[in-house]
Amino acid sequence: MKICIVTPSFAGGGAERIAVNLANYYAKNGLDVCLVVFEGVGPYRRQVGGSIKLIDLNVKRLRYDAWLKLRKVIKDESPEQILSVMRGANIFVGLALPVMNNIKVAFREANTMEAVRRKPWRRRLFYKCLMRFSYGRANIVIANSMDTKKDLIVNKIVKDSYVKVIGNPVINDDLNEKAGDVLCHDWLSSSDVFVVLHVGRLDIQKNQALLLSAFSLAVKSVPDLKLVILGEGEEKKNLERLAGELGVKGSVDFVAFQDNPYPYYKAADLFVLSSDWEGFGNVIVEALACGTPVISTDCPGGPRTILADGKYGVLVPCGDAERLSLEIVNHVSNVGTWNFEKLKMRANEFSVEAVAKKYLEATR
Repeated sequence: MKICIVTPSFAGGGAERIAVNLANYYAKNGLDVCLVVFEGVGPYRRQVGGSIKLIDLNVKRLRYDAWLKLRKVIKDESPEQILSVMRGANIFVGLALPVMNNIKVAFREANTMEAVRRKPWRRRLFYKCLMRFSYGRANIVIANSMDTKKDLIVNKIVKDSYVKVIGNPVINDDLNEKAGDVLCHDWLSSSDVFVVLHVGRLDIQKNQALLLSAFSLAVKSVPDLKLVILGEGEEKKNLERLAGELGVKGSVDFVAFQDNPYPYYKAADLFVLSSDWEGFGNVIVEALACGTPVISTDCPGGPRTILADGKYGVLVPCGDAERLSLEIVNHVSNVGTWNFEKLKMRANEFSVEAVAKKYLEATR
């Protein structure tokens, strides 16, 4: 079977990583895989397996020429299945599909509609119209959480019967090997400090400002507390300035994107997600897979599902810096009470192998 996987780029985001994970898995298991990327730049490009046919459309923005190039690729490659992994790419796949075709098309919806709701009303209306048309051409839409599915239904993007909830394929079978790589970081290599880790794009959605505020309160009770924020994005300067204003600049380290973040997860004492909304929350699964306890905001999206209503981690209200600070301090006091193997077992439920099979079954 020939499958075409479509991704916007190879940037350091969760959807891009999922595209590469799936492509590698399917190719390894005998499928003829074509990986189509709108702009083939980013750190994940070098992780694409050699047996995969990589087609780079080389378009910097998703616009008219992207639609034409994608349409030609679909005609030339004639795949039996198409899997598009992210909303912007989904829209263009829907627009590019030939009118008459026998291709089974699956769109992965990676996030709730919060970002769309924040657009000016004219742009919001136009964007929803595009989504309705394009998503209506798919055989199935795979939502990565119940909240993501709910948003699609409420906004009348697609009917309930066309949406299936499947968690993200996050964990590869080489995770333990990667987590064992040498890590050169003074705080994470020391047993004398307690390190809180955050991994994610530096963006308003991820609300690292909330984490900094909570950390500035927690450090008053735990003076040797440190915070490592791993990621890049447009909010970096604002966050660095806020760390200075809160008086914790010397206890916070901003680390650039890492091809292999797993040694950071493994070495950290606690992982915190501070988002206002999520699609799924891959970083929570990655932390659990490394046996690292998790505190997350109870935001729309996947965190509550992944943590099973608090069974595998702590959920705190969105925007509540005091409560988040309290839970961080509580974790320092109860560091020996977590069942680390239990956390790892939960993460394995979101392995690439387990979820990739569900994706194929959903399109049959």
